[in-house]
Amino acid sequence: MSWQDELQKLDAELASGRVSADEYRQRRDALLAGDTRGQQQGGGAFSPPPPLQWQAVPPPEKTQYIQPVQPQQAQQPQQQNSDKTQVVSVNNGGGQANPDATQVVPNSGGFPQPNYGQPQQFPQGGWQQGGGSSNAAPPPWVTGDDSFSTPAWNQGPEVFDSASESSGKGKKIIGIVIVVALLAGLGVAGYFFFSGNKDNNQGQSPTGQTSTSATPTVKPIPDPPAQKPDSGATADSIYGPLPGTERAGGGQFDLPKLAAQKLLVGKTTDALVAAGMTEATLSTSVDGKNTLSIMALAVTDQAAASKVVAAYLQDQAALKEDKDLSYKGVKVVTDPAKKVLRATYVYYNKMVFVEVFTDGGDSAEAQFKELLKNQLEFAPPTVR
Repeated sequence: MSWQDELQKLDAELASGRVSADEYRQRRDALLAGDTRGQQQGGGAFSPPPPLQWQAVPPPEKTQYIQPVQPQQAQQPQQQNSDKTQVVSVNNGGGQANPDATQVVPNSGGFPQPNYGQPQQFPQGGWQQGGGSSNAAPPPWVTGDDSFSTPAWNQGPEVFDSASESSGKGKKIIGIVIVVALLAGLGVAGYFFFSGNKDNNQGQSPTGQTSTSATPTVKPIPDPPAQKPDSGATADSIYGPLPGTERAGGGQFDLPKLAAQKLLVGKTTDALVAAGMTEATLSTSVDGKNTLSIMALAVTDQAAASKVVAAYLQDQAALKEDKDLSYKGVKVVTDPAKKVLRATYVYYNKMVFVEVFTDGGDSAEAQFKELLKNQLEFAPPTVR
């Protein structure tokens, strides 16, 4: 069997679906390669196949798919199935079949064939079915006729009515929607009206609840007692006597003695020097485990006293402000455990600070609140 016969047999197997496209290409390349080697070993030069000449001849083999007969199509003439595999045989001048003659019509279920040689020229002859000429019209891509029959899914009643009918229906729908919306609005309004009256009959919520919800999480800082005339000397600006037993180390101080005993250090001492401190008085006592102290320091004027207070608060940056214990113009700082509590404010030309320090127990805060309250009533702040 020559390689042309084997190749024709391979084309027939591909057309019948017995081999895949990949297997067809491998076997076809092997046949062509074997024939090329045979011609070269024989001494002759390899000559490619002559150009293809397409002619319309009856196909030796064909694959035809017939649609199942449906009841509603029994009275209609059978239409030609354009999606079938047509095998076109090409006469290559010498009477031998061309291996590239098999052509598969798209959508027929077969595999597309490789295209070698000259560009394909499709025959212009009539299409054949069942061995003879068919009376059915050829496909539009052959005859150029672009007229197609109306698809089945496009048949039946129209989706939209005429313009007059649709506009009339639209007006009716809009009217219905407006009526429904008005009825719904009236129903909601009536519900809130009657439910509101019912709530009013049952009684409103207490006023105290509204005020409680509006109360901030942190209570506002209270006002200190009203101002009093200047007492003059620092010793007369301190509330006394202090609770407990008098502790050593109190009394009158000037600036050198105050610096030598390091009662106040850091920025506070620098501010006292800049403000020209004239005198200072310290009153201190011990009450159980708590140490109580009140000190007043006189400077040139009230503005200078305000600068000393600001410097003192900077030195106490390690402590945090406690607004629950503070007053307007009186800032209180303390540690988280409230082992030490300190307050400072301006009283005319004097800077005053109050302190309670404890070695243990939980009475330090209560005693500090009492001591600060008494001191503010005795010498209230003048800068608030």
